[in-house]
Amino acid sequence: MAYAYQPQQAWQPYPVRSTAPISLHIVAIFQYLGGVFMLGAAALLALTAARVTPKWDLPAGNSVYTTRPETLTLATYTVIATIALIGLIALILGRKLQNGRNWVRVLLTLLNGLSVAGGVYQGYTAGAPYATTLMSVAFPLLFVILLNTRAARSWCHYRTY
Repeated sequence: MAYAYQPQQAWQPYPVRSTAPISLHIVAIFQYLGGVFMLGAAALLALTAARVTPKWDLPAGNSVYTTRPETLTLATYTVIATIALIGLIALILGRKLQNGRNWVRVLLTLLNGLSVAGGVYQGYTAGAPYATTLMSVAFPLLFVILLNTRAARSWCHYRTY
């Protein structure tokens, strides 16, 4: 007995996609770049504190290390660890965003919204030039817009867009 129709696939309400939309990829890439930059800054600070980097001589003959204490203090270790931790958190948030975690999308939207508000407030109170205020607000505002596109919301809720 032959059937006229081939077996049909199970019906899915939304087609499943394998990658995040481009709007989330852009924000995640900037998260990765920020995280790598922070880890590099922590590594450079650690190398400088451990006296691995060469001395830079100043024109007056004094070196950069003239006023530096001989031993590393707890404060130095704390600053290096804090900068490295912030870099790791940025990398983790970027990866979670690409995987479609909605709480990361909401958290980054809130943090970028606060950054926009802080930039506008600083431009207003400090009387900064318009171009400076615009530059401090441009990227966070772009990220807020990219995190709230229809495709980004759909990816974080249903893994499709």
